[in-house]
Amino acid sequence: AGAEPPYPTHPLLFGRHRVRRLLGEAHDAWDGLADRVHRARAAAAGRTPVPLDELHDPKRIWALGSENPEDLRAEITRLQAELGSYRDALSRPFPVAILHWPSAELTELLTAYPSLTAEYPSHEAHLATIESSLRQLSASGTPNLGIVTGTVPSYEAFAASEGASPGDTSLLPQYATTLAARGRAVGWPPERGDGCWCGAGQAYSNCHGASE
Repeated sequence: AGAEPPYPTHPLLFGRHRVRRLLGEAHDAWDGLADRVHRARAAAAGRTPVPLDELHDPKRIWALGSENPEDLRAEITRLQAELGSYRDALSRPFPVAILHWPSAELTELLTAYPSLTAEYPSHEAHLATIESSLRQLSASGTPNLGIVTGTVPSYEAFAASEGASPGDTSLLPQYATTLAARGRAVGWPPERGDGCWCGAGQAYSNCHGASE
């Protein structure tokens, strides 16, 4: 970790730092080198350097739902510029939200964490459970209902930030609630004529909103 490594190795160096940050490992010489290289590149591009520790913050990654450094940098800049409005958003009531996994994400989730199969026996059953749960909550008088969409990288980063295993089913409602508090919820039911929340491409009234 002496001289600056060649440019083609920079992504590997940054990726190593990100993984160690997610795992909560203590910095070593290579991590320090990664941060110096990152700062130098940002300065050369005329940008204010965002420390790698902040860029690779597990809570930042899962909140955004993206691991793309440019997405993370843009999100950090936005929050720095709009901190007042962000605090106002967090202070507002957020929906009671149900967690929705798109088909591809659910397949990836269950492949990585088979213990969650009991919670999600199939994608069709998962979608039906979401709709029935929301209808029951609505019938009981619960206001301000919503749906949040999960992604596996976001969920894994959230689990890391909580020091928990992604295979723990008790983490799922916490993830949903926190996504909702971060403004990620979409209100339910959809407005008349809008597409169904499941993403099938049909109007809600002809899909999960159809009368049984």
